[in-house]
Amino acid sequence: MSTSGKMGIPMKAATKLKISAAAILVLIAIFLPEVVSAAWHAVHGRTVAYRQWEVKVPFEWYAISHGEGMAVERMTRLSWQNPPTAEFLPVHFSKTYPSKYFKYDVYGKAQAQALGGRGYLLQGQRDIEIAGKPGMCWIFNKYKHEEQLWIACIVPTDLTSADYIGNKAYADEFFSFLSQTQRNPAASK
Repeated sequence: MSTSGKMGIPMKAATKLKISAAAILVLIAIFLPEVVSAAWHAVHGRTVAYRQWEVKVPFEWYAISHGEGMAVERMTRLSWQNPPTAEFLPVHFSKTYPSKYFKYDVYGKAQAQALGGRGYLLQGQRDIEIAGKPGMCWIFNKYKHEEQLWIACIVPTDLTSADYIGNKAYADEFFSFLSQTQRNPAASK
């Protein structure tokens, strides 16, 4: 018979089971996306700076810097699912094709060709404004998986792209945080 506490009072098996179950529930709750997201936002705040942009990160999303880019991912409950992700990357033009010659139709065709090789079909395009600058998004859906989208956006004057890869259920959240993106005051210094 086991004992617990200073007085050596025996602990019943039912009490041990209840304590173990409570400990397991606490551990599970700690790793819920809402809890992890709240912790990330408590540490990092609501916005992250990326190049000349201040991106407002929605609740249940978090940001990760990698190389020249930044990813903003939505947390998921199921670890085997790919989370919806927004990828922010710089756009590099060649010396033979400087940015002043940028044409949306040429860029859109290049995106359609590149994403077509990955099984995505062009569904349409949409004008956007990010941080006060005009841009364009091309919306693709995965062949035979219409709920999966790839949205390729560019703001050519900022030489920055923002792509969304994920379920169409979260595409409006992507467009919402793009529309809330502001100029990064630190980038203009």
